[in-house]
Amino acid sequence: MSGRAILCLTFDNMGNAANIGIREHAAPLHDDPGLTLGYPRVLALLDELNLKASFFVEGWNALHNAGLIRDIVARGHDIGLHGWVHEVFHKLDAIDAERVMSDSLAAFRTIGVEPQGFRAPGGRRGQTTLALLHKYGIGFDSSADEQAVATLPARLDHGIPNVPWLWQLIDYYQYHMHPDGPRSPAQYEDLLNATLEQVVQEGGMMTPIFHPFVSGANDEAFGVLRRFLVTAAADGRVSILTARQAAETVV
Repeated sequence: MSGRAILCLTFDNMGNAANIGIREHAAPLHDDPGLTLGYPRVLALLDELNLKASFFVEGWNALHNAGLIRDIVARGHDIGLHGWVHEVFHKLDAIDAERVMSDSLAAFRTIGVEPQGFRAPGGRRGQTTLALLHKYGIGFDSSADEQAVATLPARLDHGIPNVPWLWQLIDYYQYHMHPDGPRSPAQYEDLLNATLEQVVQEGGMMTPIFHPFVSGANDEAFGVLRRFLVTAAADGRVSILTARQAAETVV
């Protein structure tokens, strides 16, 4: 893909599945700002710009937010697996990892949705994941491992395409986990724009990870997301792809 600039557009998490996973909550919070504000804003923005994205969603949401998942699919976006309740996937033993994947797939299929790929909650995929993706017919992986620095898709074990990403391009990482302290929206915006320009100049791909409860529910953060996507969509040098489409570029 030398000389070709790709923005791979992805979003993670839905509702309070992660809080369920760490036992902070026992039931859905339907007034969660990620659901009431974040997702509607994000989906409206993508419609406005005629962009498609991959949404990596926990299987628990097929039980509790089925209507939203169906709406995402009806708008032409992809759904990927993101664990059951956002378990730290690489810490699961083999049987628990398979249970999580099997149950998540089953839950999505009960609402008529076929997940296209997988992104490990917590980022790292673990030792058994690629074999599980092969076994269950999942088309691609978008997880990392301990040495993940690549920015271009590549084929891994069992022929599974991997769509990589870098930690520094994650909104939650910049706003909440940065080792030098939380970055401001302006700092994250500068990073996104500089990375996009580098990809345009050198060729390759950037894969930011946005979260509707972060970049959708906060006004300043949503402003960053809007301006970045407006700029990228207007740049004829940039192809904006879903993670599934990016995976399909692997020879």
